[in-house]
Amino acid sequence: MNRKLIPVILFIMAFSGFLSTQILWDAFNSNAQLVDADKQKYSVYETNFQTLNLTTTKNTTIELKKDPTPIILLNFWASWCIPCLKEFPSLVEFQEKYKGKVKVIGINGDTEDQANLIKKTEAKFKLNFESVEDPYERVAEKFLIRTYPVSIVYHQGKVIYVNKKLHNFMDPEFLSLIDKSLKAN
Repeated sequence: MNRKLIPVILFIMAFSGFLSTQILWDAFNSNAQLVDADKQKYSVYETNFQTLNLTTTKNTTIELKKDPTPIILLNFWASWCIPCLKEFPSLVEFQEKYKGKVKVIGINGDTEDQANLIKKTEAKFKLNFESVEDPYERVAEKFLIRTYPVSIVYHQGKVIYVNKKLHNFMDPEFLSLIDKSLKAN
């Protein structure tokens, strides 16, 4: 080996080690920041749970903190949101499976002709849960919702699951979480 190359090789090895360490450090810090951001959002979600009163399109008033149902799922949706509509069949099946143990509440973010769009969507997808009109997105804003669909699942007022995209509510892992939470009662 040429002795002139040894310093170059040592430099490359040291630089590679430095880069690897930096990449790992950045990945760790960004994951930690994401966890902290999630904890802050969960705190906001739990605070809102304690203070939120909702009136559904069927004139049912729901005070979340006083609702005796162990698990409450808030589903933020809009009639124009294709992923929202795609998840409805599994959400209907989920609500049926856990009737009396889980309460699903839809929070609708349509801005025009909201009551009519909710009724049409309820009929088309045979929704077995009630929805709340949120035409000015005041409820969505309280929950820091920027896109649809979003589902927040509470067990006795504590956040146990958040999903911010199309979700299969009959997914075995998700059902296992629900079953485990219900057994904890």
